[in-house]
Amino acid sequence: MFTREKRAKILESYENKEEKILISNILDKAFRFDKENKVIYTNFLNLHELDLANRVLNELKVSFSIYSPNEYCNKKVIFFIPDYIENSDQIYNDAISCLKIIPNIKNKLIHKDYMGGIYSLGIKNEMIGDIFAYDEHAYVFCMKSVTSYLITNLYKVGNQEVKLEEMDLKDKEILDISVNLVKKEYIIPSLRIDAILSEVYNLSRMQTKEKILKGDLFLNDRNMFYPHVQVKENDIVSFKKCGKMKVGKTVRKTKSDNFVIEIYKFT
Repeated sequence: MFTREKRAKILESYENKEEKILISNILDKAFRFDKENKVIYTNFLNLHELDLANRVLNELKVSFSIYSPNEYCNKKVIFFIPDYIENSDQIYNDAISCLKIIPNIKNKLIHKDYMGGIYSLGIKNEMIGDIFAYDEHAYVFCMKSVTSYLITNLYKVGNQEVKLEEMDLKDKEILDISVNLVKKEYIIPSLRIDAILSEVYNLSRMQTKEKILKGDLFLNDRNMFYPHVQVKENDIVSFKKCGKMKVGKTVRKTKSDNFVIEIYKFT
């Protein structure tokens, strides 16, 4: 099924260095799974990385599953699980943790504070999943291999002392994690990303274009430098120093041929 020639041919189609490294790693895991027939999994993959991995694995016709700890998580893990294993829940629990971070003072920390505290410990991005911050606490999903390190070393976030508790992935508290999305309809001349960003964040088209060319735009976790890119429903858009949003459905077209589109802003 797998050959070195096939692996080389797949890698030839990727010019981007980071993408080539990712695909090489995915192929190595798929090859190991095919040879050893035991549980193998990746670290956390963002939306763009998942898309790349999906395409390659489907091309190879490899059996795999994508695990998300919660329906609102964007970062997920690919598992290769042999057919002889019937219950995957324990496998997921053995690979992934959820840590509840509780500060000593409520209402003082925000998402970027928790993210800064975690990454200041030198942990690689791929080891950390989604971070959900609330007024009283935060949740961080991480690979099991860094759980003890985080519990031992993350004792302060910002200027607040914190304590960490490991949660079971099947705990109702974890399953009930959600994000606050504010829906609003916008009238835009086209489905180009620059047109939508200009309207949503009240920027001129020139300001929007300059920010995109500077590298401020991420579409489904992929750094995007093209103002003319068309968006589609369920795309996740992050725009530095402006915000994050999810593209909803196109409701209708106006008499002047503009689009009425739903946008869900993360708050």
